[in-house]
Amino acid sequence: MKKLLKLMLQNNMLRAPEGDPAKGEDGANGGGGADKGNDLSAEIAALKEQIAALQGKAGKADDPSLLKAAQDEARKNAERAEERARMANAIKFNLGIEQFVESKKDYLTKLSGEIVKTVSGKQFSDEEVKARALQAALLEDFFAQQENLDSAPAELKERILAFKGLTADEKEKQASKYWDTLTLTLGRKELVAKAEAAKRANAGRYEETNDLIKNYNAQVFAKASKYTGEKEQAK
Repeated sequence: MKKLLKLMLQNNMLRAPEGDPAKGEDGANGGGGADKGNDLSAEIAALKEQIAALQGKAGKADDPSLLKAAQDEARKNAERAEERARMANAIKFNLGIEQFVESKKDYLTKLSGEIVKTVSGKQFSDEEVKARALQAALLEDFFAQQENLDSAPAELKERILAFKGLTADEKEKQASKYWDTLTLTLGRKELVAKAEAAKRANAGRYEETNDLIKNYNAQVFAKASKYTGEKEQAK
């Protein structure tokens, strides 16, 4: 048993994901869950399952302090890995946000570019705090416009209103959790604009059955389902 626990600790040191752990469809989606983030969650879950299995096999002859040490080490490794992943996400977001705003300027507010410049010019304790400040400011500005709130998918409006109801401090602390409401709403506005252009080009004949729209709707449904599940667990 002791040998198994020692081997487990040696072989399950969790590492932060390389590359883009939170890559979104718009390339400036820090804090969201993507493939690398999912890989990290899978590793953490697997480690917890191993510990649970070993705990179930632990007999009276085993040293319980050794099992507890294994659990504590696994927990610390997971926390460190999650912290590194968050920081990597924040750095990528901060490096890409100016280009993101420029590429979406037709769908964002006129103040978005100035907001990025102003917030980026401030001093922050680390990149994660800076990313949350940028996200919170852009979210608040974007959804202050009734047009953008109306453009949001119905499945996301409850989340948007939840964000708008937070205090200023809480908006910054939780901004990454709500960032996808902005990127998905932007995606919908772009699809609507493309559909209208297609209708004009085809004398009003256009059916919204293409893969882009199907993929977009799948993303919205996945985000809305995850949010509903989180609310149920919190009850």
